Order: sequence, then C-alpha cells, then structure tokens
Amino acid sequence: MKTVLIVGINGFLGSHLAKGLQNNYRVIGLAKSKNNLYRLNDCNFMIYSSRDELGMIFKENKIHAVINAATVYEKISFSRDELLYANIILPIKIYELSAQFNVIQYLNTDTFINNKNNNYMYLQDYKLSKKHVLEWLQTIESRCQLVNMKLFHIYGPNDSPKKFIPQIITKFKNSEPFVNVTFGEQTRDFIFISDVVSAYKLVLEKTLLKEKFVEYEIGTGKDTSIKEVLLKVREITDSKTVINFGALEYRQNEIMKSKANIKDLCDLGWEPKIKIEEGLKSTIETFEYE
Repeated sequence: MKTVLIVGINGFLGSHLAKGLQNNYRVIGLAKSKNNLYRLNDCNFMIYSSRDELGMIFKENKIHAVINAATVYEKISFSRDELLYANIILPIKIYELSAQFNVIQYLNTDTFINNKNNNYMYLQDYKLSKKHVLEWLQTIESRCQLVNMKLFHIYGPNDSPKKFIPQIITKFKNSEPFVNVTFGEQTRDFIFISDVVSAYKLVLEKTLLKEKFVEYEIGTGKDTSIKEVLLKVREITDSKTVINFGALEYRQNEIMKSKANIKDLCDLGWEPKIKIEEGLKSTIETFEYE
C-alpha cells in the first residue's frame, strides 16, 4: 500500500483527507503539536511533530505522495513568524525533502484569494504567503510533480469555529437576538468537504500525468450569495435571529463574485456531488455549539 504524508493532518482539511484516504493508502501525518488531535480521536495514524527532524519522516517511510494541508490564516491568533513558517518555510522544506527522497507527487493547497486580479485586503498576509510559496516551490529542481490545488470556500463538519459558516451556525443555534452583516450580495463558491476529498483522491490516482506543474481549481463551478447562505442556515436551524442586512460595510476591495473553473478537474473524471442545502444540513447536524 502506497504511503501518503499529510502535512497539517490535524486541521480541518487534513483530518478529512486522512480519513478519506485511509482505505486506499497508508496515511501518515505531520502536525505542529500532538496535543491538538481532537479531530482524529477515533483514528490510529502515525503522526510526527513539526518539532521532529523532518528528514527522519522520509528516512523511516517510503513516501509516494505528500499533501500539504497546513496553513495559518491570520495574525490574530498567530504571529507573523508563525504564519511565514507554516505557509512558506515548512512547505519548502517538505518539498525539498520530497525531491531528495524521490516522492512522486506533491499536492500544494492554495486558495481562491490568491488571484492576481484582486486586491482583497482581508487576509492579505495569508494571500501573500500562498502566492510566494507557490513561486518558491516552482523554482526548486525536482522530478516530483507539483500539483497546485486551489480551493474555493470549503465547509463541513469539524471546521474552525472562526470561519464564516461555523460562526453563523453558532449565532443562529444560540438564538442571538440579531446579527449584523453586509448586504450579502457578494458570492462564493461553497464546496462541501467530502467533494474536496474526492478531488484530492482522484488527483493522487493520476500520478502518471506528464506535466511537471499542474493546477486545479476546486469548487462546484457555481456561486451562491452570502445572503442566500445566511437565510438558508437560519431556515435549517429554525432560528428567530434577526439578520440586519446592510448593517456592515463591505471590506476594502471586497471580492464580489467568486466561482471556480472546474473544467480541468472534471476532465479527469471528477464532479461535485453535494448541493449547498445538503451540505449545510450535514454541517449543522454534526456541529458542536459553544
């Protein structure tokens, strides 16, 4: 059975990938700390700490592919140094080791925010780090295929409570009197986590692709307005919370329309299966509320 190393295995994406791939691959992981593995409580993966000597992971295991799912989004909870290490330095070190130990494929997790045509100020450090790490990775001489997986707005069970959908679920389930939001006209391509996992799984199976570098956008190919999502979550949760549309201004250089181009991924044989209402219901049913 081929071995896949998931960097950031304890995160939202990494934990779902590990569980989704374990029947087809021997999954091992790398985490910042082994004290934060609550998403993997029911699993038995070999997990290394980023405090370990990274080369040891490759010496002890014949790794077929690496998935980099580790990321730091903002500086509120993390310093700039931590963001730079997690988003740039660590991925580069892992890719260099992948080249050294003849790993076949390296899947880098990118974001739709990293788009040269927008100047979105929110999460600017995060966007810059994703832009720069991809540029660095492409400069490294390696026979290891580099696949850039550009994710759109992923959501699902066990997501970070700081993200948009978990936040609004919590507010509605806690029956807060009101929530202040923008007019909600901006759209996002919301994709359920199981569809994201199936995309990664398919790309892993396509290790004979000839291109040294290839990029796929991962979304549903359809955009949904923030207003529609807010109303749908309120309906599913049967909440009486009042939504004050227009109470907040749009962020500076707000992305008003965002939709993935999934043609290349669909050409490989992939298609998204979970519609937004089904995904929201599943997320709400399994959500732990504060």
